[in-house]
Amino acid sequence: MSARQRTLGAYRLAVRLYPRRFREEYGPDLVALVTDQIRDEPTWRVLARTAIDLALTVPSRHLEAHMSRSATTVVPVIFGAVALSAVVVGVTVGSIGVLLPCLAVAVIAVSLALVSAHRARPLTERRPTTGNWWKLLGGGSVVLAVLIGTTNATGELPEGAWFVAMVTGLTGLTLIGAGIVLGIAHLSSRANRSTTG
Repeated sequence: MSARQRTLGAYRLAVRLYPRRFREEYGPDLVALVTDQIRDEPTWRVLARTAIDLALTVPSRHLEAHMSRSATTVVPVIFGAVALSAVVVGVTVGSIGVLLPCLAVAVIAVSLALVSAHRARPLTERRPTTGNWWKLLGGGSVVLAVLIGTTNATGELPEGAWFVAMVTGLTGLTLIGAGIVLGIAHLSSRANRSTTG
């Protein structure tokens, strides 16, 4: 196998870095262009030019594909089902040693559902994240309220449940802190917009 054939094979593999829709539409034309260039120019020159082209265009094509994609709800629904299942299992079993880990799993699954729902939307539909400060503040408050209510209702926590309770409490406090910081940033950005606009 000659150097030109190896270069062309490597370029065919590199074209797979593009998003699938772009690759299906333009991939054969890109390979044909590089084939013509390899035949007419020195291989090193074609390699240098295509490497620069790939480094510049692959990320931008992925960004364009991400911005124009339609929203999907599969992953958030899966995480929501996991959260609901964890709550049902925890309530059904009724033991505090099972309830607290199930609540922790539910909180984590709901958090992942919210994050994946946000990431699934195209970039053009997204609002600034500072506008969501109240969701974090409310979510953290709910997590802490559930933790406090559960520990008060059961009295003393079993030995293995302390770790889960501590992680859940720290998660609630982190969410509240993030909500406060984003709320302050949101209020200051609104104040800046009103003074400049």
